[in-house]
Amino acid sequence: MKRIFMLILWLTPGVLAAQNPVFIPDTLSGNEFNLLLGEHEMQIYSGTATQTMGVNGPILGPTLIFQQGDQVDIHVINQLVDSTTMHWHGMHVPPADDGGPHTVIPPNTTWNPVFTVMDKAGTYWYHPHLHTKTDKHVSKGIAGMIIVKDTEEAILELPRTYGIDDYPLVIQTRDFNDENQIVVHSNSDDVLMVNATLDPMLTLPAQVVRLRLLNGSSQRVFNLGFNNNEAF
Repeated sequence: MKRIFMLILWLTPGVLAAQNPVFIPDTLSGNEFNLLLGEHEMQIYSGTATQTMGVNGPILGPTLIFQQGDQVDIHVINQLVDSTTMHWHGMHVPPADDGGPHTVIPPNTTWNPVFTVMDKAGTYWYHPHLHTKTDKHVSKGIAGMIIVKDTEEAILELPRTYGIDDYPLVIQTRDFNDENQIVVHSNSDDVLMVNATLDPMLTLPAQVVRLRLLNGSSQRVFNLGFNNNEAF
């Protein structure tokens, strides 16, 4: 039975006890991208460090910024013990570059998709998609956002300064054992994290902001709202 979580992400200027500033991933832009998939460890809880996987870092991956009409050249370098894939979720790309379960990247090899960005401005994401391994690789931390820009969106009066008034928020649930390790294929994933941050807090400017919300969990549905029931 799937559970529905109510996300409480504090979006106020006040600092609350036991709240942690949300980690904002770096960005990569241009036409050439190098994505290094590796195994790491990081301090999530006190005590034993947690074994994680990440892209160009210990957990999650950089936000990729694409321009509609550009040709992008991506090197996905697999330094995991496992084989994996990399899928550009929601994007219109040729089957050979889609990165689904059929496009396996063995350990210590590089996959080099090259494609033209056909999509309109919007928020997409990338993640592994190997059969029987997707949950493990994503739960351990391999996932990142993609922001596509185009000329139509560029003329609109929208917040678009990344990390200042335009925020990526990757919402995920995880299960941890007594040794602080991530348990995969679990139905007890009741630890909610935003951008791999426990008890997340995001301080916003007093203006219109853009929240790019991504459900990056394997099997959970989220009910997003404000604690005073204010409408979006």
